[in-house]
Amino acid sequence: MKFFALALALLLPAMAAAPDIMGNAFGNPNAPITMEIFSDFQCPACKNLHENTLPEIMREFVTPGKVYLIQRYFPLQGHPYGLLSAEYVCAASRVGKFEQTSNILFATQPVWSENGHVEQTVDTVLTPTEAKKVKSLVNDPGVQAQIQHDVLEGRAVPVTQTPTLLVTHAMRRYPIAGLTDYGLLRSFLNDLLKK
Repeated sequence: MKFFALALALLLPAMAAAPDIMGNAFGNPNAPITMEIFSDFQCPACKNLHENTLPEIMREFVTPGKVYLIQRYFPLQGHPYGLLSAEYVCAASRVGKFEQTSNILFATQPVWSENGHVEQTVDTVLTPTEAKKVKSLVNDPGVQAQIQHDVLEGRAVPVTQTPTLLVTHAMRRYPIAGLTDYGLLRSFLNDLLKK
């Protein structure tokens, strides 16, 4: 059993940058830091992270090649539209619309969280052809497998709340739950980069 745990611990950093990621990974896969963000599109704290912290992470760390960012699907059971929204974004990533669908769902979260109109919300950033394709992919085994993969990855961390950031540097993993303050995260990332 100890051997299995050791093997899993050694594989996890490599799995973080697995090539099966479609449209939800940004930056240089060879960056010194890999950051995975486990989030739920119906989570208000995830909305805050996405709108207020993520743009700064992208500007200061991802674009210059310091951080490889992977956004993971982690729908919470307590959110009635968490899984459906993840399915639509994952399906949209297959037509190159991950960012657009993520952005619109977080921007309009209070509305579709109440009325359940996830599909209609996502359709606002898709062409009619893309919307038809996305709708056909929502229940696709590949989409379901990607979400399940991310959920299993999160459970292995373990993710107990969203958002949870999993920062990997020099084969060490640092889970950070609930942090949305950019100043603290920036200091932490800069400290890691100095090592």
